[in-house]
Amino acid sequence: MKRIGNLFPLITDFKNLYTAFKRAFQGSNRTEESMSFHFHMEEELLKLQRELRKKSYKPGQYRHFKIYDPKERTISVAPFRDRVVHHSIINIIEPIYEKTFIYDSYATRKDKGTHKAILRTQAFLRNNKWFLKADIKKYFESVDHALLIEIVKRRIKDKDTIELLEAIIRNGGKEDKGLPIGNLTSQFLANVFLDPFDHCIKEQLMVKCYVRYMDDFVILSDDKGFLKDIRLGIDDYLTNHLGLKLNTNVVMINQRANGLSFLGSRIYPNLLRIKKESLKRCMGKMQQKIKEWESGHIPEQHLLMSLNSINGYLSFFDSYMLRRKIFWGKG
Repeated sequence: MKRIGNLFPLITDFKNLYTAFKRAFQGSNRTEESMSFHFHMEEELLKLQRELRKKSYKPGQYRHFKIYDPKERTISVAPFRDRVVHHSIINIIEPIYEKTFIYDSYATRKDKGTHKAILRTQAFLRNNKWFLKADIKKYFESVDHALLIEIVKRRIKDKDTIELLEAIIRNGGKEDKGLPIGNLTSQFLANVFLDPFDHCIKEQLMVKCYVRYMDDFVILSDDKGFLKDIRLGIDDYLTNHLGLKLNTNVVMINQRANGLSFLGSRIYPNLLRIKKESLKRCMGKMQQKIKEWESGHIPEQHLLMSLNSINGYLSFFDSYMLRRKIFWGKG
């Protein structure tokens, strides 16, 4: 596999930093920090460029908060200037890794996402009677920093880029493990870390029907015995090559007639249902927006946009009667 060099000049090029700023600003919710950076944008970008090129750049401290969607997670938010750096790196290295990722890896990739992962899984389900569903135990917390850096080096030989990525990687987690949830680099590198696993599944274990969305994955086959055997190979590879473990509480082998719960959906060969937990969260968000509108905290236009968004999400599933009941009171 060819290793790529001479990336650092591209990462620190002013045009790339400016593009990175625009992407980071687009997702910033116009915070005081991001607005201040925007006001002094040229000065701030030139300062970042100088720091990066002189090797004096140091990632800042994360701001942490918890969400419950559906289980408790700690989200880590990097300072805005660090997010600009994250985007500047991903702008350059993403095309390199896109050439190595397997087709059926769907998280945080262009033209992929949950809906395409669900539809691909449904297509596989139509042709296979059995499925193995699994996820990796405490995945983001368990990523080994040194091993991740070694995996990155398999594709990137640029010393300056490696040092910058290492500084970002080692700025998060505990005891040389863990990627902070919520960062662009964490999401991207989490895919990079599992890319060897994907290739093991496809090329060594010879699995034809496989879909992965971050640490959740499904393998489908007409042969239940094959799935039982493949689980042993998966356990072995994750443990001995990546230092990871399957979440034994959710690993299951079942037949398609019982439906497959995956990515907030209940998948059957010719039917898609939204899971009860996902519907409950949807309804909670809708009620919250209605309360905000009734109390005058958001305008009617904002409420309508939110309701249209929820309706659009529900319409992905076979949910016509459900939407009639929710939005029109008919059912």
